[in-house]
Amino acid sequence: MKHNKKTVVITGGMGLLGREAAKFFSSKGFHVIAVDIVDIVDDLPIGVDYIKFDLMNISSYNSLVDEIKKNTNNLTCLINNAAFNPKIEGNKIGFGRFEELDIDMWNDEICLNLTAPVFLTKSLLPVFNKKDNDYCKIINIISTYGLVPPNQSIYEDLSKKSGVDIVKPIGYPVTKSGLAMATKYLSTYLGRDYFNVNGMAPGGIENGQDQVFINSYSKQVPMGRMAKVDEMLETLYLLATSGSDYINGQIIAVDGGWTTW
Repeated sequence: MKHNKKTVVITGGMGLLGREAAKFFSSKGFHVIAVDIVDIVDDLPIGVDYIKFDLMNISSYNSLVDEIKKNTNNLTCLINNAAFNPKIEGNKIGFGRFEELDIDMWNDEICLNLTAPVFLTKSLLPVFNKKDNDYCKIINIISTYGLVPPNQSIYEDLSKKSGVDIVKPIGYPVTKSGLAMATKYLSTYLGRDYFNVNGMAPGGIENGQDQVFINSYSKQVPMGRMAKVDEMLETLYLLATSGSDYINGQIIAVDGGWTTW
């Protein structure tokens, strides 16, 4: 029965946003295929299948496509969510000044954040179900840092507290801005072929960060706070369903107004 349900593929499906999106779409009657690299998967609701796959292995996408085809006859939506994103919670690994930029990390970020969503989209185009003349949906998760550069001042108080110089590196915003342009390109290329291609740019999501950072970030948001992960879900649902049939090539910022100033 799941093979005939409308199916959404979510990459990075075991991360903060990906897992909540998987649960949300399942609760709305979708069959969900979550793709991630983690070994241990628990607490998945009925209606969610999991495929372990390293998205950086671009040359093996045919095997991923075959696995997806085994699990659905009705792919209608792809959410490209997987990404390298140095996070402030827990530790400061991945943060560093531009002068310390590492070529291997740079290449990894380009591969996962930009190359992977482009080539996965390419690989899955023949799998999408267009027999019902419904629009198929491709949603790229961008970031406010794909629209505006990081405001490094939000890390200053935490740097003082931790005694470590914290600087958001260049790779994430550069790759996310590239994905924003890929979104616009594909919207024009695929728009006449019954595809809507859009992006969502989340603002900072509260996830156990140090309160010093939460306070610094919140001061820069017109609404005065960070986002909750569930505040992203209805926008994703809009972009994945018929309510967005005439929305194409747009990057919707769900950021409390961060990008307005």
